[in-house]
Amino acid sequence: MLGKKEGELLDSREKYETGVIKLTETGEVVSKLEEELKVFAVEVEAAKKSADEQAEIVGKEKTKVEAQNAVAEKEAAICFEIQTTVEAKMKSVEADLALALPLVEKA
Repeated sequence: MLGKKEGELLDSREKYETGVIKLTETGEVVSKLEEELKVFAVEVEAAKKSADEQAEIVGKEKTKVEAQNAVAEKEAAICFEIQTTVEAKMKSVEADLALALPLVEKA
């Protein structure tokens, strides 16, 4: 009976030691992961800062482009009016020329 108890105690001690070793190893792994996480957190923060800066630049550029687009649309409207006027004058001149050519040929 004493031998049986001794065997159980040795078995329990072995399990305890194995558990302590596993806890120690797990603690080391967790420590390494925490260190890596700290490094990644710094990298992520830097990337976030860079992305925020880029977003701000893009926002400013978008505002500039929208302003230039508004100017271009006004210019396009002016050009369309000029084109319409020129086409109307061209038709008028062609009509006048069509009437004048027979008279010139007769003369």
